[in-house]
Amino acid sequence: MNVLIVEDEPPIAADIEDYARQFCGRHQSRIKVAYSLDDAREYLEKEQIDLMLLDLNLSGRNGFDILKEISARNFHTIVISAYTDKALEAFEYGILDFVAKPIRKERIQVAFERFLGRRKVEGKGAKFLVVHKASQYHLVPVESIRYFKADGYLVEIHESAEKVNLIEKSLNHLEQILPERFVRTHRSYIVDINRVLHYRHLRSGSYEMTMDDGTRIPLSGKRLKAIPGMIRKDDPLPGKGS
Repeated sequence: MNVLIVEDEPPIAADIEDYARQFCGRHQSRIKVAYSLDDAREYLEKEQIDLMLLDLNLSGRNGFDILKEISARNFHTIVISAYTDKALEAFEYGILDFVAKPIRKERIQVAFERFLGRRKVEGKGAKFLVVHKASQYHLVPVESIRYFKADGYLVEIHESAEKVNLIEKSLNHLEQILPERFVRTHRSYIVDINRVLHYRHLRSGSYEMTMDDGTRIPLSGKRLKAIPGMIRKDDPLPGKGS
């Protein structure tokens, strides 16, 4: 596990590093401290990380500058800041958690448990995602997204049949930061369940869902068992299994 701490006050950075080593537990960790946004950007150009712990005020510079850039990348971010009035805005960028300063050990432990998947992430989820396209960063409103589809190491963001973007974040990462209406229905899909009309059982023993625009998406039997009552079963078609 590769962790990047972005904090301009050495004593606080040392405390965060100590907590990171404690709470990563059995996960072997490489931890880097960057004391400025420039140092953080330089490190990110060379290294792939799993988690960033980010202060929002770095020697007078706004941590949101880098937060907007990294939101498109395939790692999680926990913001650690005294600017609690910025928490809601930070969550809108899809951060995993916001820990207020002064840091309490118990609170940052909760953040690491969320990162490691031991504790449910609470809240309404990200309001938009950031995609990198044509050397620029673009905001995609989450409310406009119909579904996500894995495409190799990237994920397709489908707003419509004609409007598809790519993001580096994995489906597993997205599951943790999206609003609850986005449900994993297949190993390769996350769907806005409110846009699903019904599902049906195919002859092969598999399932598929029909969305409100007619798009058909595979549904695994395992996932169906996890979302009872969220979508209705269609009447069987002639010649098809029930």
